[in-house]
Amino acid sequence: MLQGHIILAMGGFFLLLGIIFILGNRREKKKYYNSILLTRRDIKESITHEPDRPWLHAWQIGGWTSFIVGVVLLIIGGILWYIAP
Repeated sequence: MLQGHIILAMGGFFLLLGIIFILGNRREKKKYYNSILLTRRDIKESITHEPDRPWLHAWQIGGWTSFIVGVVLLIIGGILWYIAP
């Protein structure tokens, strides 16, 4: 019974972490590209987003990975909690 609770807690943690990373990535991208527009360094870069910035995608990839792991852990924890005596 305790295994189900622990896995559910871990799943909730990873799910919350994934949502925070995904929302943080959106804010960081918006902040980065708006700062380029305000300083007028390169208007083409702010419009086309080229060259691509891989570090802006890292938080998104990590967020989705954490989100998926959290969902899987929640499903497994729910099953264990349901079937455990």
